[in-house]
Amino acid sequence: MLFALVCYTASSQEKLVIEPALPERGQQVTITYNPKAPGATIPDTVTSLTLVFTYSNLYEQPWKYGLRRVDDRWQVSFMVPPYGTYATFYLQSGDYKDQPGPKKHYELAVYEKGRRVKNGYLYEGYSLSAQTGRIPDLEARKAALFAKELEQFPDNYEAKLRLLTYKIAIAPTNEKEQLRKQAREIIAKKFMENPGNMGLLNSTTMGYLIIGENSRLDSIRNVVVQKFPETQAGYELRIADIKKDADTNVMVSKLLAMLKKENPSNANFLKEAHETLFEYYASKKRADKALFHLAKLGEDNTPYRPRTLKQRAEVLVNAGLAPDTAWQLLQRAYALADTFPAGLIRYFPETGHLPAYVDPETRARTTATARGNLLSLMALVKLLQNNTNAADSLVIAAARASSDVETMFNTARFYEQRGVPEKAFAAYKTIMYQKPEDTIALSKMKQRYLDSNTDAAGLQKHLDELNAHWKKEMTAQLNKEIIKLKAPSFLDGIVDLKGQRVPAELIKNKIVVIDFWATWCVPCMHEMPYVQNAYEKYKDDKNVLFMILNSGSNNTLEDAVGWWGNKKYTFPVFYNKDRTIGDKFGFNVIPATYILDTAGDIRFKTIGFEGPVIQRKIEAAIELLKK
Repeated sequence: MLFALVCYTASSQEKLVIEPALPERGQQVTITYNPKAPGATIPDTVTSLTLVFTYSNLYEQPWKYGLRRVDDRWQVSFMVPPYGTYATFYLQSGDYKDQPGPKKHYELAVYEKGRRVKNGYLYEGYSLSAQTGRIPDLEARKAALFAKELEQFPDNYEAKLRLLTYKIAIAPTNEKEQLRKQAREIIAKKFMENPGNMGLLNSTTMGYLIIGENSRLDSIRNVVVQKFPETQAGYELRIADIKKDADTNVMVSKLLAMLKKENPSNANFLKEAHETLFEYYASKKRADKALFHLAKLGEDNTPYRPRTLKQRAEVLVNAGLAPDTAWQLLQRAYALADTFPAGLIRYFPETGHLPAYVDPETRARTTATARGNLLSLMALVKLLQNNTNAADSLVIAAARASSDVETMFNTARFYEQRGVPEKAFAAYKTIMYQKPEDTIALSKMKQRYLDSNTDAAGLQKHLDELNAHWKKEMTAQLNKEIIKLKAPSFLDGIVDLKGQRVPAELIKNKIVVIDFWATWCVPCMHEMPYVQNAYEKYKDDKNVLFMILNSGSNNTLEDAVGWWGNKKYTFPVFYNKDRTIGDKFGFNVIPATYILDTAGDIRFKTIGFEGPVIQRKIEAAIELLKK
């Protein structure tokens, strides 16, 4: 009793307690926080407390948990899933945050009979970046954990490769190749465990990615196709290659030749071939052949099942074929509307499909959207069956369920087929409120308006209304995104395309739009037309400057000068010599756009490709800063 009392007293003085101390898979874990304990940084006066996961493989759990007040403490309980391995977290209430130390988060490590489960230390190594950010010894600390994983599980494939990758990075030049050879041998051994297994092939390709030998991915796939063509991976890769054939007749002939060898042992591997032929014959209005290959597909028993049923029905609806079959597929999908995939679904050979946690609001929204999509497709099916009364009822029900883009497109198609252009126009206009960059919907909206109106000024009124809406929405969004960070000193490394240094006066007292790119960056190329459009609007404004700037990633001045876009676009391109500019601005993904105010502060930033949205964002940001 005395021992138990001492233990309880000790734990009661800790600010955070995890019970059981060595949690196992399938057990309930309770986390208790004591705001009165020494070292607690969240006051006892707060009215809410949240646990925030910073790294976690508890995929079916939310990333944030609200704790409940129990007497003078805060608590939360949840189950460790059967695949749970490792997680890190901190506690937060408003501006208050509690973690065990600087650059250190609380951890939930999972055990089996008092021993860390497989991958526990491996995942702990992965978690360090989220905990510490960039620190000088980060890779060394990760490597130490990978080594610890191998002490417990010497055959851990991924840990072996991660540790070898670190050793390669720090080894003298004359030792690197020998270490690479070791890594390749480990990968080859994994591959040869079962060369035709798709899961092991994925492990093999992952291995080459880990050691930085991406060029070997095509080679290993070629080995599978040539030496193991009758395996699962062999069939999948061969079918994928056949589908790339630009000549559809050749593609179909090759797939049909492959299917001549179909038997019970390879039938599952050939479903992609049947799927492709189903879609092909439907597009050619060959109902008999399309339905033959559809029947060969069988059931999808994964979490994607309702989506699969809908997609197969859509193929038939779009082709105007087999309405009875399409109707059956849609009815089955509708019965599963509340199970439509709403979040990330991971797949691991050892665990199967693992749907991520989805909050109730997202689930409700996804279900409503699915119902709207399905009901609008059902309405189109009823039109195919010449049942206009049922069709009209279904399209009305679809609009009540959801006004999302897909439902509205189907609704517009419905009213076009029914010969009611004003209602088709209304559906397209609803799409434009949500997706202003949709040029197809915009064109159709204009066409349907003019089908029933000759007043061009009336159409312009609708367009002005949409433009005002888009501007208001973007301004409201940017008002939430506005920041104020002192821009780093970056002009020292910038020259124009003649190699002349850029003077500080160039950006002084100006709104500056900086768009980071690289000649090899495909998303950057896709973004350029929208940046050009924004530039055209402000090119004569002496208070606004555009700087299209390479990110410092292996591009030369010659690359920038010789870039084909210089002949197509008129925005000013500069060359950056500083390879650390991404660290200074805080980006590691391009394209990246930063907008500075006249005082030289960063007020807006956008990381990654956003498509046409970037044009509206740049324009709205400039107008906000002008005010």
